[in-house]
Amino acid sequence: MGEHLKKRPKKKIFQKEKIDFLRNKAIDKIKVKFLPDEKIIKIILIGSSVKNTFGEYEKPGFRGSLFSDFDFIIFVEDNYGIPKWLDKEPDGKPFPNDKLNLAYRSKNFLENMYDVEVFFVRRKTMENPEIENLAEMPGCEIPFSEKSKWKQIVVYSKNEY
Repeated sequence: MGEHLKKRPKKKIFQKEKIDFLRNKAIDKIKVKFLPDEKIIKIILIGSSVKNTFGEYEKPGFRGSLFSDFDFIIFVEDNYGIPKWLDKEPDGKPFPNDKLNLAYRSKNFLENMYDVEVFFVRRKTMENPEIENLAEMPGCEIPFSEKSKWKQIVVYSKNEY
């Protein structure tokens, strides 16, 4: 786990109904922003909104926000162009090879207060068994398959996966 994640302030968890409502809105907005696109293989949601630990941080907040963010992983073809409306996330570094760390953020993505973090995984990365094993380890926790032990919601999947 990255050092920045260990320094998270305490968080007041929202009620499950509010988490479900916000999660569904975030999923709908991600679908509108990214689909349809033939170069997108799969979209999954992980993190606090899936684990029902989404909420509000004590001040000063975390990563420049007082609230949890939505964590999407988008598996894409190797030639997929990452949208310009996303900003490169300097802290999104689960892999030792920085070329694989395609983490991006959009501030105030939902309701002008909740950020979204989007981590892109290219096909050549997702088909590498060594990278898959690394992704599934604690600290990285990127579910490469539906059989993963990490909680996830599949938002979109082409028939091939």
